Amino acid sequence: MRAGHSTLPIFEKSPEDGWHSLKEHMSGSPDRIPDMGFADWLVVIDESSETSDLQAQRRDYLLPAITKALQEESQGRCEWPVSRFTDTNQTVGDVVICFDPQSSYDTSHMRHLLDTKTLQRVLAHAMQTIPPDMDPTLVSRWKRGDVWLQPLTPTSHGPEAFMKESVSLEWLISLVGSAFWRAWIVIHQADPIDFTVLLAAYIMMHGSFVHLYVSMSHFPKRFWLGTCVLLSSSFAFLLALVSANMLSLPVDPVILSEGLPFLVITVGFEKPYLLTKAFFSQSAPETKTHTDMTPHSRGTPEDDFVRALTQRVQEEQELGILVATPKPVPDVAVRAVSDAGPGLFRAYGIEMSILLLGILSGIHGLREFCCLAMLILFFDSLLLFTFFLAVLCVTLEVNRIRQPLVTPEVQRESDKDTPTEAPAEPQVRGPPKHKSSHLSLYQRVFGSMDHPLSRLKFMLLFALVALHSLNMLSTLSLPTTIARHHTARPRTMYEEVVSSSDMFRASMTHPAMSAFFHVYDMFSAAHAVAFMPPSVLILTDRAHTVSGSLAAAAMKTATPRYTAFDSFMHTWTSVASDPVIGKWLSLALLLSVFLNTFLLKGIAMRNPAVIEGNAVRVTAQAAARLIGAHLEEDWYKTPKTREEPSSTPRVTFAPPPPSVPPPASSDPPRPYNELRTLFDKEGPGALNNEEIVLLVQKGVIAPYALEKVLQDYQRAVLIRRAVLSRASETHMLENSLLPFKDYDYASVFGACCENVVGYMPLPLGIAGPLVIDGCMTPIPMATTEGTLVASTSRGCKVLNANGGVTTVLTQDAMTRGPVIEFPTLTSAARAKRWIDSGHGADEIKAAFDSTSRFARLTSLHTVLAGRTLYVRFATSTGDAMGMNMISKGVEAALGMMKDKHFPEMELLSLSGNYCIDKKPAAINWIEGRGKSVVAEAVIRGDSVRSILKCTVEDLVRLNTKKNLVGSAMAGSIGGFNAHAANILTAMYIATGQDPAQNVESSNCMTLMEAVNDGKDLLVSVSMPSVEVGTVGGGTGLAPQRSMLELLGVQGPNRDTPGANAQRLARIIAAAVMAGELSLMGALSAGHLIKAHMAHNRSAPPTPGTMSPMPRDQQYKPTMTPLIATPIADVSQRKGLTPMTGSPR
Repeated sequence: MRAGHSTLPIFEKSPEDGWHSLKEHMSGSPDRIPDMGFADWLVVIDESSETSDLQAQRRDYLLPAITKALQEESQGRCEWPVSRFTDTNQTVGDVVICFDPQSSYDTSHMRHLLDTKTLQRVLAHAMQTIPPDMDPTLVSRWKRGDVWLQPLTPTSHGPEAFMKESVSLEWLISLVGSAFWRAWIVIHQADPIDFTVLLAAYIMMHGSFVHLYVSMSHFPKRFWLGTCVLLSSSFAFLLALVSANMLSLPVDPVILSEGLPFLVITVGFEKPYLLTKAFFSQSAPETKTHTDMTPHSRGTPEDDFVRALTQRVQEEQELGILVATPKPVPDVAVRAVSDAGPGLFRAYGIEMSILLLGILSGIHGLREFCCLAMLILFFDSLLLFTFFLAVLCVTLEVNRIRQPLVTPEVQRESDKDTPTEAPAEPQVRGPPKHKSSHLSLYQRVFGSMDHPLSRLKFMLLFALVALHSLNMLSTLSLPTTIARHHTARPRTMYEEVVSSSDMFRASMTHPAMSAFFHVYDMFSAAHAVAFMPPSVLILTDRAHTVSGSLAAAAMKTATPRYTAFDSFMHTWTSVASDPVIGKWLSLALLLSVFLNTFLLKGIAMRNPAVIEGNAVRVTAQAAARLIGAHLEEDWYKTPKTREEPSSTPRVTFAPPPPSVPPPASSDPPRPYNELRTLFDKEGPGALNNEEIVLLVQKGVIAPYALEKVLQDYQRAVLIRRAVLSRASETHMLENSLLPFKDYDYASVFGACCENVVGYMPLPLGIAGPLVIDGCMTPIPMATTEGTLVASTSRGCKVLNANGGVTTVLTQDAMTRGPVIEFPTLTSAARAKRWIDSGHGADEIKAAFDSTSRFARLTSLHTVLAGRTLYVRFATSTGDAMGMNMISKGVEAALGMMKDKHFPEMELLSLSGNYCIDKKPAAINWIEGRGKSVVAEAVIRGDSVRSILKCTVEDLVRLNTKKNLVGSAMAGSIGGFNAHAANILTAMYIATGQDPAQNVESSNCMTLMEAVNDGKDLLVSVSMPSVEVGTVGGGTGLAPQRSMLELLGVQGPNRDTPGANAQRLARIIAAAVMAGELSLMGALSAGHLIKAHMAHNRSAPPTPGTMSPMPRDQQYKPTMTPLIATPIADVSQRKGLTPMTGSPR
């Protein structure tokens, strides 16, 4: 009989009435009713939503074939008449009855029939028996796997089983009341011996919890250590349940509920205690003497200096004494495991051997309990030496961090107070080290176990297995446990399905029952038959929409065929989405963050010298770093041949490897023919700079190829400056103030610039910092405009005083718009329709996405101009700005389009100005390009008055008249702001962005409105086309990279590709808001000109030493005269004055 179903429909045969239903509530095991057989039956139903013609073919051919295959798979047990039943919902089901009158009831046959592999064989065999005259397309679709048999059994649980009731006071009171009532019923129905055993087991289980925390009180962090022991055992229990499910070991939840105290007692907590005691006994500090640190081999100058200074300090301050040095934590763990491990493994082996006897007993209930207990012990041993040992290591580290620093004097005083003998506690003993002739047989087998719980647990475990084997105890037997747990529970998906149709109710009016009893009368067998709850097989077609209730239930409970990784992720998502488990995971995450923060802070604050026991050496290293420059300088000043004997160790310094100087250029260049021959044979290394300049002037070396030829970037820049300067009219570049030395040209060559002659330093200021989305963020700005950084800082001040800026990213998609030409308008229109269709867009996306790990096509937009087609590709590009990435993808997508679909097309250009890049355009303002960001802030009126020196009403009115109406009057596209380009371009230069893209990136609309009854100011900036990246281009240069590091967005984001670039766009939008606020306030208050006159007036330039060259007339400066149209006299416009002349 199956757990949870003790009310069965029973049919009895009487001489007078024949077969009739016997309504009887069966208490306990059905074996108590004499002369009664048990029959299983399953219903194969079809509830497809196909057309009536196809549905008829399934029900006429496929359904009978499946039932026939099931009967053949049952090995004669289900060879009873098959009956068809059609309910009121037009659901058709074939009923198969499985009953063997010559043998006792066994559930294994039905489990075999409902196994997934069996159902696959049944379905495959049914496909082979389909008549050949059926529609081959339909049959091939069925064989392809579109048809599926989904089982629903009495133990199935659908999604409804996991629905949680809302927690309320009434619900809690009802729960507690029902729990007490159920406990009272169970106590009265239970056998006195079983109840006594269970009560004792629960008492011992709770006693073991108390004993665990009492035992851990001898160690630091006793509460957390005890909790981690319980956590480790819980993990072992969960892993054992998962393994039992994977190994198809039956674990009945009813037996599990009563076997839980026995499982806790079996696993026990004495092993973690013994390992903990061994661990902390091994963590006692050991003493060692500082050894002589005189080097036997010479190293770098800094190493030699450290050694010499270390020995000198030790001699002068007499630090060569015995000091207590803590043992490294890994060594403590290894010694603890080697000490306590053998005894623990022996205990695990003995317990598993006792459980193996219970498995071999074959007693139903005890066998499952012992299997699960063995799995728990296995995982408990695994977690003990992995998870719990790591907890002990962390606990020791935390304990050492929190302990006060121990000086040698304090150590000596504490040694005097330390008792010589340890308190009497259970000892952890490994293998016996004394002679075994004095040990008894018990001690040789079980070892020396000083912990009382170990002996008690072995005795109880052995007694439990022995009493069940002798049938003197039935606590864990399945029938007894089920009888005690006869209680109501939530309806499962199976029960919902069975209760929805009369097809699943066993009655004398059921066609299947009538046919069965008609045939059954021919056997002289039992005169009473009980029908087990029916099993359901739902025939589901995956290729069609399922609308029926039964098939829908099957689709809900069907298990998708995941890969191993997808299955793991699906399971993890399901577990983490549970409200209770999610809260525990969040709590564990917070504890982990707190613990890591505490450890890192403690390690940072703790003196590393004391931790490692080398305070003198750390002091010497610090001194060496401070005077390292003097060491190097002294090395060059000291003659190498001078050696003086000394009693102290000799300190020598190795010089750094000198760089190879270029050939001297003081001599005049050699003849050209000789230089050409020497250059061809020995290369540029044999020539000086002037000779290289001569070869460049003669055309032997191209100016743009100097870096490749010379293999020296700075020398190439120097020579190029000379060549260009001598070829110019002013001859100023070679000796100009443009710097070129000490720059990382390797990051420039091939990436940022060509024909490099130096680098242009720009002043860089930091505005702010500004609170952006809750984070304090500095604003780096590279600019030559005075007051810009100061003005932005003032805007940051007013924003910070009111909670900072909130930003929202609405879109992230870089665009590229190629231009494609077709021979005719019709072919161009065909291509447009194909791209706009779902099939064409999918093909283009597949080809596009295959070119990059990060580029993902998000949208396509097409327009026609005659027979020319423009396609605007919008793509997410990760943390790169993405122009090169998207161009590569567009080329691959259009190549696929030309090869497979439109060979007549001609790609005129990858960029057809429909992107549109580096040009003002309405499409960027409307559709967006790059990152679309909106930033907002609310500023109190008192902050506006005190910091911006104006009022909210003034700012709102000025913003409307200037930024909105004024820009509209000028016909601006996206320029509805005060000076967004100022802040954006300064930040672009500071962070290595493309400055030319400020054209479209500066599209910004600044809005201001009075809120809270006109008292406060709501300001927002909307920037739909901010084009930034944190990888590639100028972001690889060291200065620009350092600014990205300052912002915390340097390089690609490892966790979420694209997050760094998006964060940079948010920072820029917030900085633009700060600049807008400050400038609008200055304009409103009339402070703009005053500020610029005070802070943006540079000194007048010094007159040059060179006189201007004479210029031709065409080069002289001229000015277009300002000629205004004269205003006619009013009298003339009215025609009052007669004309003085006559027309000719």
